[in-house]
Amino acid sequence: MLIGNVVFRLVVCLVLAVAVGTQVVSRLRRQPWRVFELGSLVVFAILTLAAFVFAEAVLERWLQPLGNLGLFLVGLVGLLVGRPFVWEYTADVVDATVARSDRFRGVTTTMTWLWVAVFAAMTVVTMIPPLVDEAATIHDTGLLSVLCYWVLPCVLLGLAASASGLVPPWFESRSAPVEHRETEETPAVATQSSAPPDIASDTLVLDVPQDSRHDEPFAVTIHGAPAGSAVELTATGNDLHGRLWRSAAKFAAPVPGPVDIAVLDPLSGDWERADGDAPLWAMRFAAGGVTPDLFIPPTDPWLVTVTARVERVGEVRRTVRRHPTAAGVRCSSVEIDGRQGLLTLPPGTAPDGGWPAVACFGGSEGGFESQVGHAMLLASRGFAALAASWVDKGAPVVAVPLERFGTAVRFLADHSEVDSDRVAGMAVSRGAEGLLSTVCAPRGPRCRGLVLISPSSVTWQAIGSEGEIPDTPSWTVAGRDVPWLPVRSGALMSQLVRNAWWVSRDAAAHRPTLIRLRPAYEAGLRGPATGAADARIPAEQVDGPLLLVTGTEDAVWPSGPMAQEVLGRRLRPSDEHLSCQGAGHLVRLGVLPTDAQWTGGIALGGTRTAQAVAQRRATTRITKFLSAVTAAAGDPRRAVGTRRQ
Repeated sequence: MLIGNVVFRLVVCLVLAVAVGTQVVSRLRRQPWRVFELGSLVVFAILTLAAFVFAEAVLERWLQPLGNLGLFLVGLVGLLVGRPFVWEYTADVVDATVARSDRFRGVTTTMTWLWVAVFAAMTVVTMIPPLVDEAATIHDTGLLSVLCYWVLPCVLLGLAASASGLVPPWFESRSAPVEHRETEETPAVATQSSAPPDIASDTLVLDVPQDSRHDEPFAVTIHGAPAGSAVELTATGNDLHGRLWRSAAKFAAPVPGPVDIAVLDPLSGDWERADGDAPLWAMRFAAGGVTPDLFIPPTDPWLVTVTARVERVGEVRRTVRRHPTAAGVRCSSVEIDGRQGLLTLPPGTAPDGGWPAVACFGGSEGGFESQVGHAMLLASRGFAALAASWVDKGAPVVAVPLERFGTAVRFLADHSEVDSDRVAGMAVSRGAEGLLSTVCAPRGPRCRGLVLISPSSVTWQAIGSEGEIPDTPSWTVAGRDVPWLPVRSGALMSQLVRNAWWVSRDAAAHRPTLIRLRPAYEAGLRGPATGAADARIPAEQVDGPLLLVTGTEDAVWPSGPMAQEVLGRRLRPSDEHLSCQGAGHLVRLGVLPTDAQWTGGIALGGTRTAQAVAQRRATTRITKFLSAVTAAAGDPRRAVGTRRQ
């Protein structure tokens, strides 16, 4: 360093000249203005002025701390005005799309904060000698002056420079295994394991429905257990991928009557309160050597093996079937504008005028498969239902024409067995965002009512496999971009760094490496819109009633507050809001295992018990709402009242 070896006035003049020259060269090369360079120029100008105003004895003590303070303030101001200097210097050397992404800005902002912290530490350290020792100067050879004026600032600069050079490559290399787990650990579809042989008993009777649907109660009763005896109940089954799930609980046989799990609390086990459905929803992922993931039921009847063991008496075992649909439901593959779907029709002959109907749309996972279960359930309850695809499976949500939703609704309404005047829509997550936007759009389809599970009140930025896509909408209508709010993935940086640090340990322990997306969407709602004057969905333009279903622990996005915003703009007494305490983003219909509420590395949120309650409440409320809004003229169910919970 020149300071301390050359006259101060000469030093600051030389530094100021270099700063000015740098700006001149930058302007001649038509390089962009950078806040850090301009701020540094101002700092050097102030220091130059100070060199001609103050005595050299003062400068020997305070010039270096003041210079460090100037760097700190320049870096801090750049952060406050949204121009972190690390971003300014690196944006030109990476891909333009990457440079515009919020994740890149988040990384560079974090690195800028690191440098600002170092400048602050350097300022504090270099202020110690003049404050502690009035005679201390940068010329001193004493330990305090050497340490605080020279050694520690240089060490801090070296550490910051090392971190700047090492952290980004480390983060990139450690993030690759995280992405690999998300894409490569998806299992293939497999057949269910062969059911073990049933075990009968002369003294014990296991009463459980031999055949039932996913949306029907699952009552288990054990007869013949001596009063006070210990009874262990287990239930096992395989998911769509052939992986084992298992639940277990212990009971004390009551003095009078059988062991009825619908009225008897367990002593211990996978559930805590009396619940006839608990052997199903309380199942935990039990496959060894693999990472747990969301339960997906098999497409054919789900084989559930129930075993009851009674101490000093013996055991009894039965394998029963849980069906996705009622007998006689007709299912047929359909194609709508080149995308596959599944049409389900109730058993029997259609009534005069046709069946009431529901078009079902999934979320950003794409395809129609996620809605097959819902369509079959609705067909079992008297609705013609269409599981439709609005984006190809695994494809990014980029400039998707909202007309796809309308086309699917009209396809269903035009079916010969459907009453075209009694059609409703049901959608989940991003699909709910698209369906609501479609019905609000000019020439949108007419729906008697909408069920929106984990909905949005705004339209969002396009999302791809690596996060948000800069300057790109999720939706178009009539070929024009739909206004959108940005997804601020920079808000996820702390989670991304943590995942990069823990991914190897997670993989070794077969734990999922998860990310909660909600902070990115919450940050988008708080900040100004990018490329849009107003991304709010004009839900007040929907004529029919709405039923919004949300979970208070939604980890994907703030569906509860967004649902309240939708209802607040409408103020319709016919609207309903089913807010499920403790539930997460994915509220499914029926009784399904609720362990492992995540998929593809994305945390969905919700506790096991709360998800079970939400599933059953949603099944009842949704079918009741759909029956009301699609009821024929003169049907007393047609009236729908206000019900916000």
